[in-house]
Amino acid sequence: MLGKFLDRLFTWSGYLAGVFLVIIAILVVAQIVARFFNTQIPSSDEFAGYSLAACSFLGLAYAFRSGSHIRVTLLTGRLQPKAQRIMLLLVLAFAAVMMAVWAYNSMALVYDSWQYNEMSKGILKYPIWIPQLSMGVGVTLFCLAILEDLVNVIRDREPNFEKNKEKLMD
Repeated sequence: MLGKFLDRLFTWSGYLAGVFLVIIAILVVAQIVARFFNTQIPSSDEFAGYSLAACSFLGLAYAFRSGSHIRVTLLTGRLQPKAQRIMLLLVLAFAAVMMAVWAYNSMALVYDSWQYNEMSKGILKYPIWIPQLSMGVGVTLFCLAILEDLVNVIRDREPNFEKNKEKLMD
């Protein structure tokens, strides 16, 4: 049941990443059209940059879950199955710790920006915690995806990124 909830959560995060990709395209086209009329859209470069960050971070969990992240198995592919499983456990545990630290610090940054009412420095003024939130949420979801696969491997189940990788190959 938790797996289905996380699957939906990561899928919606992937959809949201796609929305930010579309926003980038709209901003670029709008800026091109605006140049034909000798004008510009205020802070469009800034918003495109924030949209790129949102697209990247919100897509992490979905890409990991679907087996889309690049993995180098040159060394682990030569190991015995038991050694491969131990290596996978170590790598997932290390990644979970790294992502947990990153998620904590990202959300702390968002909280500090919100608490101190930090505003953007560009032409348009807005609370900076709003674009920062995509990083905090994206990295937190990625950490959850890694933790779920770590638990799956500990319980001697196949990790989601392996199951879903086969679907990509079809």
